[in-house]
Amino acid sequence: EQAHLKALVVSIALKRAFRKYDTNNSGKLEREQLIKLLTDLDISTPEGQEPSEEEVNHVLKEADVAGDGCIGLEELQTAVVSWETFVNKRQEMEALVEKYDKSGTGKLERDELKAMLTDLNAGKPVSEQEVDWVLNECDVMGDGAISKLELVKATAIWYSHVQEKSKACTIL
Repeated sequence: EQAHLKALVVSIALKRAFRKYDTNNSGKLEREQLIKLLTDLDISTPEGQEPSEEEVNHVLKEADVAGDGCIGLEELQTAVVSWETFVNKRQEMEALVEKYDKSGTGKLERDELKAMLTDLNAGKPVSEQEVDWVLNECDVMGDGAISKLELVKATAIWYSHVQEKSKACTIL
C-alpha cells in the first residue's frame, strides 16, 4: 500500500514536470527543454548554471531508450534519477577523477580505473576481468574510459561486487 502510494506520487510529479518543460506540447523533451529541466534540478551549482554538453549527452545516453535524441514521459524518471544521482555525488566524483586521472584526460583510463578500484578494494589486487567488467557495465559513452558521470555507477557496482564477493567467501 505504502509503496503503491509513493509510486503514484512520483508518477504525478513526473507528469507535472514533463508538462512544465514540454513547452511546445510535442510529447517529448527536446535537448533545450531537457537542459532547462536539468538546470533547475541541479542544486550543486550556482542557480541558472546549465549542465555541460558531456552531462546532457550522458543523461540522454542513459535515458533515451527510443534513440530520438529526446526524453519521452516514459524515459523521464530514468533521466531524473541519473541526473540527481550524479548531482548528489558530483564533488566526490570530481575528487576521484582528480586523484586518479594521471593522464590528464578528465576521465579514468583503464589503468587509472584499476588503481582506483584497487584503492576501493582496501589495496587488494583487482583482476583484469574485474576491470573489464566495470568498464563494460559503466562506459555509457563507449569511449573506453570512465567519466565523472559514469564513475557514480562504477563505484556503486564495485561496492556491490565487493559485498557479494565477501558474502561468497563467508559462505565458503
